[in-house]
Amino acid sequence: MILRRRHFFAAPLLGTAAYAQTPQWPTRPVRLIVPYAAGGPSDIIARAVQSRLSAALGQPVVVENRGGGGAMIGTEAVARADDGHTFLVADSPHTIIPAVQPRVPYDPVGDFAPVGLLGAVAMILMVNARHPATDLASFLAMARAQPETTTFGSSGIGSLTHLLPEWLAQLAGVRFTVVPYRGSGPALLDVAAGQIAAIFSSTLSAAGPLSDGSVRPIAVASASRLPALPDMPTFRESGLEMVSGNWWGVLAPRRTPPPAIERLSAGLTVALADPNTRERMAALGIEPRPQGPVPFGELLATEFRTWAQVARAAGVSAQ
Repeated sequence: MILRRRHFFAAPLLGTAAYAQTPQWPTRPVRLIVPYAAGGPSDIIARAVQSRLSAALGQPVVVENRGGGGAMIGTEAVARADDGHTFLVADSPHTIIPAVQPRVPYDPVGDFAPVGLLGAVAMILMVNARHPATDLASFLAMARAQPETTTFGSSGIGSLTHLLPEWLAQLAGVRFTVVPYRGSGPALLDVAAGQIAAIFSSTLSAAGPLSDGSVRPIAVASASRLPALPDMPTFRESGLEMVSGNWWGVLAPRRTPPPAIERLSAGLTVALADPNTRERMAALGIEPRPQGPVPFGELLATEFRTWAQVARAAGVSAQ
């Protein structure tokens, strides 16, 4: 798929003149479309900010689940929305899908404008507790010596947990065997049982195996060390420039007037500062990271570029 080239931070101009002649936004309920079924992290985060965001905007905020198509059904619905009050709760697959799917029914770049980042969770390289590697250097040394035995579990072809080991292999000049599972849970269980060597996971997803000692964290793909695991180094400290994780944010259809985006972004910042919101996100292991349109747009640009390069080099396709 060829993405139409548009600047991430360019304010969408269409509709601005008309907006100036209408009452202050919002003039009706605001819809947050979650492109997944209820109960998952995206849904929980949307509902965590819902009440406080509604108070900040002075209008009801409605969370609507539109799952299916690997998040593409709900995402396409937002891309086509033109009411100025419909927005997408996106996560990291938004930037991965165009890298691994040959056909996407919307332009992931050109059809959207960034509103704000909500939060993120760091991804950690974990190995079975009996694995002989104790740090990243020894893990990579074993992969160079015995690539066929260095297996990674993933939650499926083209997922974040698939592309992370592919990226690590490219950065370190090694080879891994990535085994796709139907979800990260079964893959993590096989790492804990010693059926496969390693996995990328979060502290929340791996809380049980981490607490019972059946998996051992090696390195974290974050910019700084995690407060929960202060002794675990980052990949950057270990000599590899690998910073990535799962993130959640809000996107607007590209025709949304800039004043609406600015007000919603400000409202999200207020909602994310609320102790109750932060507590609900912390229960998921998600760090609230309020960022406005420009820094969120920079993150999106980096993610689109990174996953396109990784998927192309590894020959990954979800088709």
